[in-house]
Amino acid sequence: MEHMIVMLQKGDKLEENGEYIILSGYLECSMSNQLLRFLREGERAILDDTFLPKSLVYRACGIVRLLKLESNATNMLIDERYQGFEKEIITLMIERMEMLTMQKKERLVQTLLKLGKEIGIIEGENCRIPKVWTQIELANHINCTREYLLSQKRILKEEGVVLESHQWILLNWAKWNGKVGVYEGTSQ
Repeated sequence: MEHMIVMLQKGDKLEENGEYIILSGYLECSMSNQLLRFLREGERAILDDTFLPKSLVYRACGIVRLLKLESNATNMLIDERYQGFEKEIITLMIERMEMLTMQKKERLVQTLLKLGKEIGIIEGENCRIPKVWTQIELANHINCTREYLLSQKRILKEEGVVLESHQWILLNWAKWNGKVGVYEGTSQ
């Protein structure tokens, strides 16, 4: 068997066990409907219902092209990769649980920081977040209404933390990435 190209459309789930490399697009990795992380071009996705939880799901955020690696190529050091991936999943689950204990605005800021780190595109001093989620999906993730999300976006724009744009553009990415009080002095 040779490597195979797999195409997914927005919302499609990765179904077949194996190891994949993302050639283009973004995959949302979630467990029990809770976002763990986004994966982008060049990153690997591992799916195996024998070693990994069945509630682990990869979903396409638009058109995604994947290279499915030949099973012989992935068998070398597979136990080591699964153990590393399991540790990463546990860390991401703890991060998600901690985020849910925060105030809504802090959850929004932490989510924007996470998106910026995982899939953000650096443009000069700023970081643009590609449209992987609708406003409703983002609001659901931070556990608020779409109206609250839009009101917070307006406030963040007024505070000069995000750019006036239909997309999320995080101004002064070095400040965001350094977690240096991005929203100090803002109303919570």
